Amino acid sequence: MQYFARSSYIGALFAIAVTAQTHQGDLFNFVPGLGACGFTNTSTQFVASVSNEFFHSFPGSGTNPNANPICTHNLTVAFNGTNVSAQVVDFCLSCPSSNVGLSPVAFEVFAPLAQGIVSNVTWEVI
Repeated sequence: MQYFARSSYIGALFAIAVTAQTHQGDLFNFVPGLGACGFTNTSTQFVASVSNEFFHSFPGSGTNPNANPICTHNLTVAFNGTNVSAQVVDFCLSCPSSNVGLSPVAFEVFAPLAQGIVSNVTWEVI
């Protein structure tokens, strides 16, 4: 019992450490639908996508993406003094690990959809 409690505590600390890291990359616009987390979302909701690598290496992830603990977290993106938080609901198969996506309504807080990419944003999973 003591081992379980200690290992659970250490696991929780590791998850906090991973989620508290700030990353830098490019922001892209993505059109949500039925995502890897098992939720169906629309373009009018503030939702986010991370890279395939980041999604599947998140602490506690397993073979069922619907049960990935990242699905209970938000992603906060910052650029030029503006911050947006959105729930992580999906992953991008071909994106570099440092890039993140936001649904159209969230992306437009930073730039017009026609721009497509916002370079050098910072982001973290909270």
